[in-house]
Amino acid sequence: MNWSRYQLMKSILCGVLSLLLFDIHAQGNVDVTPIVVPEPTQYNWLSQDLPLWGAKIKFPDEPESKSKEIYTDKGIITQKSLIWNDYLDKLSLDASYNKLSEVINVKNEKKLIEPVAQRIAIIYGGYPILGAGIVNLQGIREYFLEVKTLKGSLLKARIFAQSDQVLVLSALIAPNDDEAAKKANYFLNQITFNPLPGEIVVESNNSSNNILSEAKWETLSIENFKISFPRLPITQHKTLNINGSYFPYYEWYMVNGLNQKTYMLTLTPIKSFNEKDLQQIIAKGIETTLNTTEGTLVQQKSMDYFKFPLEEIILKTELQSFRVRYFCDGQYLYQLLVSGKEGSLYEPDANRFLDGIRWSE
Repeated sequence: MNWSRYQLMKSILCGVLSLLLFDIHAQGNVDVTPIVVPEPTQYNWLSQDLPLWGAKIKFPDEPESKSKEIYTDKGIITQKSLIWNDYLDKLSLDASYNKLSEVINVKNEKKLIEPVAQRIAIIYGGYPILGAGIVNLQGIREYFLEVKTLKGSLLKARIFAQSDQVLVLSALIAPNDDEAAKKANYFLNQITFNPLPGEIVVESNNSSNNILSEAKWETLSIENFKISFPRLPITQHKTLNINGSYFPYYEWYMVNGLNQKTYMLTLTPIKSFNEKDLQQIIAKGIETTLNTTEGTLVQQKSMDYFKFPLEEIILKTELQSFRVRYFCDGQYLYQLLVSGKEGSLYEPDANRFLDGIRWSE
């Protein structure tokens, strides 16, 4: 598979990176400012624990447990799976996990993940479109995969990898079956890694998958401001435990395969920094981003952004480029990020997202 053509561009979330300085714990008894994405269509499904990273998933009914041997470049390994299907050939759900041949990192992820996608494509008879997207708060790498089979079905999958383990959630969907597609999306999106509850209000304006700047986007109302994403983003909220004090941290991101971009917003409380000067806090965020990504700073400039000091940087890694804006409102360090191909960071959709915050009256 042509990796550079089909991957959704590896996005190391710069907002998360600043948190690597802290000891992050999910504390159920800590009050967090309510910011939560409303639940999608609910199904009364069974919760299933997985032996990786405290993960939980949901199946419509008790899944079948299977084990099999698979061939890798390091020899034969055992793959374990939980499988459910509706016996009508409309929907099949699968959660499979096994060891990787070595510990995954930024330098070898292509070598390790691409064969996983290719193996899935061979099993289902189609061509894989693989996207390497993000690193979440737990340090788990996440990749998105689609395979259109020769029989017209669609396989959608999320691949998670950390250390020397890989987990694949996949859903095989019959063509032209809206209900099967809804259940597949529910299955793929319900995985949790010990998350904290939070809340946001979604103002749906019937957005489509069209990511052009004139298309309708999803608007999120977050405390005292609003921002729009091309589609409803994934939510990651945590509580920071810093020297015995607890601080809420908020993050929203989405990866769009149509234009191979990642869009992300994070809010980190400035009380979690040792610095008091807002410019020093911004500088600390930029420094941590560059150090953790091992990216090269291409450009940095100061900008006027309403009444708040703002810095915008362009940085490059081996696989993609990032355009990131940092500013403080006296309560949070905001980071707005767009990543993608080098020439795409100033396209209309990127500008729309980065310029898109609107403050409440």
